[in-house]
Amino acid sequence: MENDILQLDEKFADDFWLLRKELFEELGEVSQNMDTSELKLATKQYFLLHINKDLISWGIFQKGKLVAIGSLCLFTRIPYNENLSGLEGYILNIYTSPQFRKCGYANQILDTIIEYSHKNKIRRLWLNYSEQGKCLYTEKGFTKKNNEMELFL
Repeated sequence: MENDILQLDEKFADDFWLLRKELFEELGEVSQNMDTSELKLATKQYFLLHINKDLISWGIFQKGKLVAIGSLCLFTRIPYNENLSGLEGYILNIYTSPQFRKCGYANQILDTIIEYSHKNKIRRLWLNYSEQGKCLYTEKGFTKKNNEMELFL
């Protein structure tokens, strides 16, 4: 299981949470002394409800610990000319623990997501990127779109 990409299932809910929390800490969205119990519960509930349905996640383990992860959220929108099925995938949280970076794990996970998408006829993949990940996504053929907006309610 070491260095192999594993498609996660329900038994990995705790591992998923721990690595996601590490990502949030690195981004400054939570701190180590912050009470994250509600976020933990909501994340694990979401994971358990959606995993391998409309959330597909892959991970790489080292010495029994999840050290790299990537997820694909699936949804169907109204068909359009470039995507008559309307099936799309939003890639999120491709993340590697700092001590395991530069091992190619993000690249392996992204290749797995793209391969899964080809096999399942997912016509459009999109994501938000960090400056760290921009080069990887560009190498894989992702192009920048500047016309998205958001509103938090």
